Amino acid sequence: MKDSAVSTVLSTILLFGIVVLAAGTFAVFAAGDITNKAESMPYVMFQESVSEDYLYHAGGDSLLKDEIRIYAKSSDITDKTTIDKKSWDIWQTGDALYLGTYKVSDITIVGRTSLGNEVILYEGLKNN
Repeated sequence: MKDSAVSTVLSTILLFGIVVLAAGTFAVFAAGDITNKAESMPYVMFQESVSEDYLYHAGGDSLLKDEIRIYAKSSDITDKTTIDKKSWDIWQTGDALYLGTYKVSDITIVGRTSLGNEVILYEGLKNN
């Protein structure tokens, strides 16, 4: 009778260990997958216009004005840009961003990943 009790206790401990090991393995893979998905950034294709005052959104993700910064020679000009001669909140495929007195070659567009890291989405030719 004592032998069967020892066998039951050992099997319970062994089963508990297998469950904990399986849960830990699942958690490691799930955490890695979540981290990879969270560090995504917008994908946008830009096209320079014949006029150096415009930059076209040629495809990809729409850009929200609150989530990007547009710099010209180290000055933030995001609020000085227009689309169709109006202030804008979203820059979508087909829209031409008017840069005013600034040239496309001087522009740098910085966006943020979902983790808050800054990434350069566009950088002009820097003909200095």
